[in-house]
Amino acid sequence: METYSEIILDLENDLSRMKEVSENIPEQLEYAVGQCKVALDRMRKLVVSEGFPDQMSEIYFFKKIKPAVYSKLLYYRTVFEIESNRNVIDQKGQKKYFQQQMNKIKEYMDLHHEKVQYYKCSFKHLDEKYFVRENTEIPLEVRGCHHLLDEKFFTWHDHTFSTIRANEMLMDYIRNELEKLECSITSTSVSYNSTLRWTGNKIDLAEVLYALHFSDAINDGNNTIRELTEAFGYIFNIDVTKDIYRYYTEVKQRKIEHAKFLDYLRSILKRRIEEENSK
Repeated sequence: METYSEIILDLENDLSRMKEVSENIPEQLEYAVGQCKVALDRMRKLVVSEGFPDQMSEIYFFKKIKPAVYSKLLYYRTVFEIESNRNVIDQKGQKKYFQQQMNKIKEYMDLHHEKVQYYKCSFKHLDEKYFVRENTEIPLEVRGCHHLLDEKFFTWHDHTFSTIRANEMLMDYIRNELEKLECSITSTSVSYNSTLRWTGNKIDLAEVLYALHFSDAINDGNNTIRELTEAFGYIFNIDVTKDIYRYYTEVKQRKIEHAKFLDYLRSILKRRIEEENSK
């Protein structure tokens, strides 16, 4: 007779062959999602046909065994969605996107902090309520998800525990991707050797940077003034990052012509155009 251990072992073996299936990451993830579904279906058939010898066995299954597989399904589904979306975003946009995903995970964990504590501390006092079937109370996060409400293969919090486990894996995945992005951006920046030099005043450069920042002309405004300052620093071989906020304060405190350098640039450009047009 098939056992839960055999199903989990088969799944681990199948997942270990992901990279052999395709070099394309989305295709690898689709394969992983499919294998997780197969494993869950095998488990369901075993639960329906064999049942459990006692309540302790039922609790152990829905608290430990099912989440071990179901969490992987949730994890690979989410990674598939993330990888599908990140292909159309540049590196800095990806950093912001990953941070948003991390924030969503943190929000879920904060919202369910009592269940997270129960999970991490291996509490048992509510096991009969959380992990035994025939419980009529439906958790908020699965209401409306009819495919999850299989009375023969569902308890109040096996979904919650699976989501918590998936979130832990997702946090590791996101941190790892952010580290790779950081290394890639740093490597690109270091390898670029500009011969240009900013020979004007630093406060004039700060004027330009803040004007660009407030205009949303770069990345639709999805950047920080520090990121712009660092980028221009690499191009013009000048470091104003530590003083950029002070320069802005000085610009605001001017009593006449707050943006005098930008006004100067505008007048030069206008004069040059007028001179050329008059020839």
